[in-house]
Amino acid sequence: MAHFPFSERPDLLVFTCTHVLEEGRPVTLVCHHFSDNAWEFLCDCAHTDEEALVISIGELCKMDPALHLLSDLPVGACAVRESPAHAWQYGRIDGEDFYPAAESRMK
Repeated sequence: MAHFPFSERPDLLVFTCTHVLEEGRPVTLVCHHFSDNAWEFLCDCAHTDEEALVISIGELCKMDPALHLLSDLPVGACAVRESPAHAWQYGRIDGEDFYPAAESRMK
């Protein structure tokens, strides 16, 4: 990967699910949490704690280069898409702090 657009290092561990890593389902929900700066990359399935996995953000982006489009997703924000053929839609994570100045980056 010549250019890595996230401000985090490519070896940052992020959360995903077994459906994405083991079944090849596409990521349709990305959350960047305010409280601990954690990232989640999930599919559209229901999830249990037992299905949670960690992977480096760099490896996950190699699997789905469209995730690069979310490199500036502010903390306290999320992005959803219906499928890889659809555009990302942005919003705030309910109940989390959010920087008002970041609102313009979510258009």
